[in-house]
Amino acid sequence: MQDPSQQPAPPPAVPPAGSPAPAGAGTSHAKLWATGAAVVSAAAGVATAFAAFSGGSSPAPVPPSSSVTVTARPQGLPEATAPSGQGPGGAGAASPSAGTGAVSVRWAGRMLIGLEGIDLEQTPPRKGSTSGLGFSPNVGRNGSSSMEVKGTVAQWTAAEAPTAQGCKDLLATQSRRSVIVGKGDRVCLLDEHSPIAALTVTGTFYDQGSYGLVEGDLTVWNLRPDR
Repeated sequence: MQDPSQQPAPPPAVPPAGSPAPAGAGTSHAKLWATGAAVVSAAAGVATAFAAFSGGSSPAPVPPSSSVTVTARPQGLPEATAPSGQGPGGAGAASPSAGTGAVSVRWAGRMLIGLEGIDLEQTPPRKGSTSGLGFSPNVGRNGSSSMEVKGTVAQWTAAEAPTAQGCKDLLATQSRRSVIVGKGDRVCLLDEHSPIAALTVTGTFYDQGSYGLVEGDLTVWNLRPDR
C-alpha cells in the first residue's frame, strides 16, 4: 500500500513554443557544424592539390633561359662549304667576263689597206686586186691631203677601246659610206653581212699606192650585224 506521504515526482517541464533553448544546447550544435565544415574544407583542399599535382592545372610559367641551338650533322656527310666564287662573307666575286657578253676575236693584226680593199670574211682578211676584184671596206684620197675609209663605217669616239657589241650598235645607228681619218683615229667596219671589225689608224700615206694607203691595227670579231 502506498504511503500517502510520498508523492510521485512531477514530469519535467516542457518549455513553451517559441521560448529560447537552454543555455549550452546551441553552443554544442554550432561546434558540431563548425567541425563538419572544417572537414569538408580540408577535403576540398586535398582534392584541389591532387588535381594540380596530376596535371589538372598548369604550373606557373618559367622564363626561358638563354640557349644555343646546335644542328647535328649526320655522320659521313661533308661539312657545308660556300658556293664556288664566294668568299668568307658569302658575297659572290664576279669574274671579269661575267655578264659582259664578251665576243671572241676572229683575227687581229697590222693591215695596210688601199683602194682594192680587204675581205673581212677571210681569216686573215685578204686584200683585193688592183687589176681585178676589189673589196669593201677600202680607202682612198679625199681632197689634197686627207685619206678616207670607205664602205659601211662609223667613227669610234669613246675614250675606251672599241668593242664588238659597241661597234655593232654604232654601225646600226651611225654608219656612213666614208669617214676621213688621221693617225690615232678608230673606225668600226663591216661589209654587208661580214664579221664586224675595228681599225685603229697608225698612219696615212696620201702619195703611196694607186690611190693612197692607210695603215692600222685591225681587229675582227666573231660577231655579225644580223646575229
